[in-house]
Amino acid sequence: MSDKSQNKFSKIVRVEITGNKMKVFLVVREPDIEEITSITPQDVDKIIDDAGVKFGINQDIIREIIHGKKWGERFVAAEGEPPVPGENAKLEFYFSTEKSHKPKIKENGHVDYKEISVVQSVEKDAVLVKIIAATFGPKGMDVLGNEIPAVAGSDIIPLQGKGTYRDSEDSSLIRAVTEGVVFYSARNNNLEVQHLYVVQDSVDYSTGNVNVKSSVKIKGDVKPGFSVTTPYNIDVGGVIEQAAISCEGTLKVKAGISGDDKQPIKVGGDVHSGYIYNQRLNSGGSVYVSTEIRNSILEIEDEVVVIKPNGIIIGGKITATNKVSAAFIGNEYNVSTEIEVGVNLKFKEAYFQKRKEKFELEKQMKDFKQKLEMFLQKAPKAAKKLRLNIFRNNWKELIKKYEILKKEFSDLEKAYYGAADPVVCVSKTVYPGTIIKIREATYEVKNELSHIVFKIVDKEIHNSNLE
Repeated sequence: MSDKSQNKFSKIVRVEITGNKMKVFLVVREPDIEEITSITPQDVDKIIDDAGVKFGINQDIIREIIHGKKWGERFVAAEGEPPVPGENAKLEFYFSTEKSHKPKIKENGHVDYKEISVVQSVEKDAVLVKIIAATFGPKGMDVLGNEIPAVAGSDIIPLQGKGTYRDSEDSSLIRAVTEGVVFYSARNNNLEVQHLYVVQDSVDYSTGNVNVKSSVKIKGDVKPGFSVTTPYNIDVGGVIEQAAISCEGTLKVKAGISGDDKQPIKVGGDVHSGYIYNQRLNSGGSVYVSTEIRNSILEIEDEVVVIKPNGIIIGGKITATNKVSAAFIGNEYNVSTEIEVGVNLKFKEAYFQKRKEKFELEKQMKDFKQKLEMFLQKAPKAAKKLRLNIFRNNWKELIKKYEILKKEFSDLEKAYYGAADPVVCVSKTVYPGTIIKIREATYEVKNELSHIVFKIVDKEIHNSNLE
């Protein structure tokens, strides 16, 4: 095609580059017979190329215009390719963000309506969230063949709430400053690890069992059959009723504790309660009860005190290392009540295990002696000398083992009964039917005694007036 002819085509073909060089519009006027008799798609291609268009040309449209003689119509003859945004940043959670009230189905098919997922606990330094950064998408290109820079997806920045921190070596990780209960708000991406979990009402089917790594404040009750477990403190505004409680801190119960002798309560620190009924309770600290301890089994590593002037301990067994104190113990109907002090409960299991071992070894030695006596009576003289050497060696081994065991038992016995000055104090009356144990000694109360303190003197229990 000559330049002269090309000039003629340029009068017929109009090329419009618009939209930030992302579109090319094409209009072909009907050729005037005086100007040129015909025009081909190749002629149009040359004009478009001369206009600088290098990318996204639609050859089908050009052929359709020319062959279909669609003169004067405006068509999109080329389009650029915009950059595609990359993937948006996202959060990868290492804990469940859903609060589900669906009951858990156990392996045996049993549905446990008490185990529901409402709160979650995390360990110190645990990874809570990994921030997956936004990515860049493919680059674009305009119709002139110019590259358009890639575009990243939208970013997201979770707010670091209380109890969280960014990993110094990997800033994409958010970790827990401390162990506790994790809270996340999807509305504002706020993330917190709290040391206090608050139950606004009671622990029941609406909350499920509570098992968290933070202190727990329960404004209502702990209902029958449910449990609360934490390595920290528990504060109950109402009652604990036939429920299992485990905490390593302090347990405070405003109203009181009512058990069924099945659901245990284990506390690492002190217990404060209005009353305790029919409950098995272990505490690594002291127990302070306002009014009454009734038909309960308590093992306490410091002291048990019933505070009120008419406070009473009746029925059951109370064991404390240092002291038991109440206004009344037992009642006028001689209800069996046992009070034991002067034992260090930390050594209880080891002490009784070692005592069992010592008893079994003593029985073994007794049986050995009986076998030896029978042998001496019945064995032929020729066999006695050889067998006696065997017996003698076996006996030496038993003696050696027994001496070691006896020393270990003696050390544990001293530790178990090692409480200094254990006492039982009764400010008003202790009734018959009450058994007082202090260390190895036992005292049975046969008559009403008032304003009295029980102490151990020379391995015997003595009582004297309470000052």
